[in-house]
Amino acid sequence: MKRLSLLLLMVIFIVGCSSKSKELLNEPPVTIKMHELQKYWVPTQNSITFSNGFTPPQESGFVKVKILIDSNGEVFNPLVIESKGGWDKFALLAIKETHYVNTEFNSKKTPVYVIKEFQFAAPTKI
Repeated sequence: MKRLSLLLLMVIFIVGCSSKSKELLNEPPVTIKMHELQKYWVPTQNSITFSNGFTPPQESGFVKVKILIDSNGEVFNPLVIESKGGWDKFALLAIKETHYVNTEFNSKKTPVYVIKEFQFAAPTKI
């Protein structure tokens, strides 16, 4: 009985931790251009490192991803809309790791749709 209770508790914990949060929209999202993003939201970090085991493509490339930044600064609904070079997985991982904070001009925490572009350089050969 003890083992069954422990197993049930572990299942509840795992399911609870893996549930995806729902986006918070204080008001309807606005669609903006990338250069306007700094008026609404800024990322909490400036760089991202990858230690996921993916092998990077051997050529340079880019990925454009449409995202929703909700009223909490969380990113939702990433959609690759254009890419070259096979870097999609890396761009989506970067999006997943990014969190935003609202600027002083965005006190209402207006959610936004924006297309974020990532530029990737080919790995250097040793």
